[in-house]
Amino acid sequence: MSAVSKLRCPKCGHEPASRTAFQCPHCWSVFEVNIEIGHLSRADFDALRQSRDQTIWRWFDFFPVENRTSIVSLGEGNTPLIHARRLGDKFGVANLYLKNDTVLPTGSLKDRSNSVGLSVAKELGFTTATVMSTGNAAASVAAYAAAAGLKSVVMVPAGTAPSKIIQARAYGAMVIVIDGNFDYEVAELYKSAVQEFGWYDCLSSNPYRDEGKKSYAYEMVDQLDGQIPHWVIHPTAGGTGLYAMWKGYKEFLSLGWIDRAPKLVAAQSEAAAPIVAAFEKGLVDVIPVVARETVAESIQVGNPVSLGWRALAALRESRGSAVALSDAEILEAQALTGALAGIFAEPAAATSVGAAKKLRDAGVIGRDDLVVCNLTGHGLKQPEAIRLSEKEFTPIPLTLEALRKQLLR
Repeated sequence: MSAVSKLRCPKCGHEPASRTAFQCPHCWSVFEVNIEIGHLSRADFDALRQSRDQTIWRWFDFFPVENRTSIVSLGEGNTPLIHARRLGDKFGVANLYLKNDTVLPTGSLKDRSNSVGLSVAKELGFTTATVMSTGNAAASVAAYAAAAGLKSVVMVPAGTAPSKIIQARAYGAMVIVIDGNFDYEVAELYKSAVQEFGWYDCLSSNPYRDEGKKSYAYEMVDQLDGQIPHWVIHPTAGGTGLYAMWKGYKEFLSLGWIDRAPKLVAAQSEAAAPIVAAFEKGLVDVIPVVARETVAESIQVGNPVSLGWRALAALRESRGSAVALSDAEILEAQALTGALAGIFAEPAAATSVGAAKKLRDAGVIGRDDLVVCNLTGHGLKQPEAIRLSEKEFTPIPLTLEALRKQLLR
């Protein structure tokens, strides 16, 4: 049984009486889960690393689930950490690694969050899970709700890639497409629906699901055999990944299982970069922006109201950085990741690779630094981002000469 302490407000310290209250009534901050880990020893660390469990649940003691019988898992976690030598040579970074979350059950990092979040939903007795999403979270919530035996309702903005809507529907979700500003109008409708119908909210305003991405830190420590990266670069929308990763590293530091932590980097699209802007201005909180259209649709969030300030704190405490990329830079990074590393990442996922190139070009990242880029979603989530000409689909005559001409194009 995991030792889950009460929820607590990270700003004012308020502790709610209920496990189903997600936000502080005094300062509206998202509550933080505090788990008792002080009893864990170095021997426990060695035992956890030797476990036959290859999912995130190898690290059960660090998650807010009281009983193992509540676990909802589809095999998420322990994704490959690949030394991308050819890509690193292109950028001038000898130790460039790619954390390949494109191979997670529904094809995105959201599975880390929702395995934990839906396990808690099951434990608390909810019957319907919901999320508003630009696509990846919708599919993931639907899949884990199905595995948990819950109904799911997902709201997506008009213009969401059809492949993402189809995926969520395939898992049995009721998918509702809404025409309106995602960060404001859709968010207000969503909030009202959660309250009206008593659904289990799977946004980053849910402190339980946020814990799932701590697993990035645990896995990197394990996979690198205790060697700590100099930099970990993460595609960033609301900031949950940065905040949770930093929390995971700090937990290991508090136990003496590691002696330092990496510098974290937020990678965003220029069209939706409020965390980058706030970081560069030295602000402690994010000033919302109206997100513009971008090829990186999975991170097209202009108002990271729930955890943006905590992501900024993680960047500063880790002495990290923040980088915004144009669509052209993002698509270049996606193409290079495929051609030189053999991984088809969606554009949003490739922002981490684009940020690594940009920081190396600026001399911020050193040639011999150990750099990990998190690839957070599969390219098949958004295949239309790859633009092909009609000629590439046109069949050639059945002759060797025609084939030779095609090869010389």
